[in-house]
Amino acid sequence: MAVQIQTRRSSTANDRPFPIRLGAGELALNNNNTSPGLFFADDTASPSTGLIKVGPVHIGSTTPNSSPAGFTSSSKGETWLDTASTQIFKVYDGSAFQTVKAVASVSAGLPTNPVNGQLVWDTNSGGSLKIYLSASSAWVAVDS
Repeated sequence: MAVQIQTRRSSTANDRPFPIRLGAGELALNNNNTSPGLFFADDTASPSTGLIKVGPVHIGSTTPNSSPAGFTSSSKGETWLDTASTQIFKVYDGSAFQTVKAVASVSAGLPTNPVNGQLVWDTNSGGSLKIYLSASSAWVAVDS
């Protein structure tokens, strides 16, 4: 039995297909360099859920699909490398992008958008290791 692979294509930035318009097993491809992606609908496709983005990781200072041209939601498991200040990896949990924990970096100065528990080796003044504590909204030196 022959298998037919169906694909929908778009080159419009942030144009995601509506999951209810995709057939079972149908793929949709966006090749715009702003945020390319390969998509399919899961088995619960509805007007507001069910779209899965296979990849690649979105890289930029704004969330993926922040200016949608099609389907307005992100998909559970979608990934984003946030370049707003520090390179922070985030994953969409179905309702919001969550920061992956154990973020560590090396920089001259301190990141402006830290997350709780983030470590940084500050290369200024000979170097020092610091950890960010959100309870006090402060960077604290880690004694060696």
